[in-house]
Amino acid sequence: MPRTKIPEFFHHEIRDLIELAVEDAWQELKDEHLADAKSVKERLATTIVALAAIGETNSAKLKSFALHAARATYRSQKRTSVRALA
Repeated sequence: MPRTKIPEFFHHEIRDLIELAVEDAWQELKDEHLADAKSVKERLATTIVALAAIGETNSAKLKSFALHAARATYRSQKRTSVRALA
């Protein structure tokens, strides 16, 4: 996630944490072909920024929650698409 897209109200350390958590989560997801890279990274970033905004600063938790949210979102979309085709 480009640093310029991280809200300005976060302290420098939290902005670094967000960047690192997004990149770590992306490295784990990039080979799963859940959706296009841009939408997956945006979903990861949105989740991590939201969690950081409510005070979560544990990078492992940020990554874990973001991975769970991204996988659930894109797998749900795939199931819906398959049903629509049937």
